[in-house]
Amino acid sequence: MKGKILVNAVLLALVAGLALWMTLRPGSTPVATQAVSQLKAADVTSIRIARNGLPEIVLEREGRHWIQTAPFRARTDATQAGRLLDLLAAQAAVTFPAEDLARFELDKPFAKVTMGGQLGNQEFAFGMMNSMTNEQYVLSGNTVYLVPAIFAYGLPTSADSLTTHMLLAEDEVPVRFELPGVTLAAKDGKWTRSDDDKASQDDLARWAEEWRFASSLATQATTSAPKGERLRIELANGRTLDLVVVKRAPEFIVARPDEQLQFVFGADKAARLLSPPTEPAGDR
Repeated sequence: MKGKILVNAVLLALVAGLALWMTLRPGSTPVATQAVSQLKAADVTSIRIARNGLPEIVLEREGRHWIQTAPFRARTDATQAGRLLDLLAAQAAVTFPAEDLARFELDKPFAKVTMGGQLGNQEFAFGMMNSMTNEQYVLSGNTVYLVPAIFAYGLPTSADSLTTHMLLAEDEVPVRFELPGVTLAAKDGKWTRSDDDKASQDDLARWAEEWRFASSLATQATTSAPKGERLRIELANGRTLDLVVVKRAPEFIVARPDEQLQFVFGADKAARLLSPPTEPAGDR
């Protein structure tokens, strides 16, 4: 028994010593990597994504925001656009010359992304995944790069994958709501109801904020004129939005005819957004 304990102790010491030597061994240097691009995200003004089975998706920078201009025009989810731009900062420890592309499935890539700007364009083609390292083969120029698979995960899987989920844009701050049966308006930071209900200002402010930051489960393009209940929202910037409640259940669907988009929410959202707070019965 003592012999077994001694052997195990020696083996454990050897493993620990080997691990320490691998970490501190003389002359060890970090693995050299190669950047896949010299472009900077701030220099890119357009992104084109061509993926098998999908129409070409085009994003264009307008000021601080990205707008999808094809296959339909829509505000773009900033996080999704950022994931595409992250590819420019990718580093590859393994590269290959762009030869015999079929072995990487790059002779017929499943997707191509083109980043463009004043400094020129760069195309990235996506091939197979290396199952041993969970990395993706990406072709750009005369080089095949082996990069983390996360960059492929950011590619759209449908025509509306990159479309915003925010019902209202960042600069669209509501100051008046015209809903079925009641109108609410803000003046000097105070909300009032057309029916003179004395609801809590805190409750009304939270309700207005829920409208402002309403985020859909899905956003869909629509070409037909929506039918349903009409709502109107006046904004702090002087603009007016006309919305249409297409459906309340089992999904709550709100259309924005001005953008030819409809936003899909859970049915519980309808109960909250279409029923502004009232004064508790016990306080009347």
